Amino acid sequence: MSIELSDRQRHILSLITQQDYCSIEQLSADFSITKQTVRRDINTLCDLGLARRHHGGVSVPASLENSSYVARKTSFTDAKQKIAAQVAQEIPNGSTLFLGIGTTISAIAEQLGGHQKLRVITNNFEAASILSHYDHIETWIAGGRLRNGDRDIVGESSHDFFQQFIADIGIISCAAITTLGSTTHKPVDWCLEHELQEAKVSQAIINNSLQTWLVAHGTKLHRQANTKVAPLDSFNQVFKG
Repeated sequence: MSIELSDRQRHILSLITQQDYCSIEQLSADFSITKQTVRRDINTLCDLGLARRHHGGVSVPASLENSSYVARKTSFTDAKQKIAAQVAQEIPNGSTLFLGIGTTISAIAEQLGGHQKLRVITNNFEAASILSHYDHIETWIAGGRLRNGDRDIVGESSHDFFQQFIADIGIISCAAITTLGSTTHKPVDWCLEHELQEAKVSQAIINNSLQTWLVAHGTKLHRQANTKVAPLDSFNQVFKG
């Protein structure tokens, strides 16, 4: 028997698709309903495989998490712009930068127009397109197959490309942040990616940078991915919004 969603449930589904994660408290306030009613709506969406429960909230299911560039760019814009402004302020003129993939990285590129004598090496097609408008910023872009939905270039060619340079600062984002550990080891926070080829390129950036910075807005803590990139304590700076 099919189950038809209510207007409110469809609206909740639309919100979590746009934002990746919504808290029960947020949804309760947005719709002026009790938290218990929110939980019932969440249960319906989760039973249908349209959402995934978290303690205190709900997110898109794992199969939908690696969403398109356009969808990711329009979600959490304020948080990404805030992070981008913080990062740009910390970048000295004359630096050589690695910029990894992701929409937060693209937002950083938009903030670099006022910098002088930068060299930027990236596999982020959107970031390279933004930087192409600035004659005073030298931009290098990895070769290979363009992932149209993600606006980036990953794979062995990108991995090898970054190996040819040494950057003053390597800046990457990630798909998720998860605490991993065991009964014999202290739990460690890791940044993760959805795919091995994405993780390997980020690792190439890390391994060939004098400093490494991670950018991750708050919802990364509520998402899941399954490919290790690096532990958080290995980064020189972590910018969260």
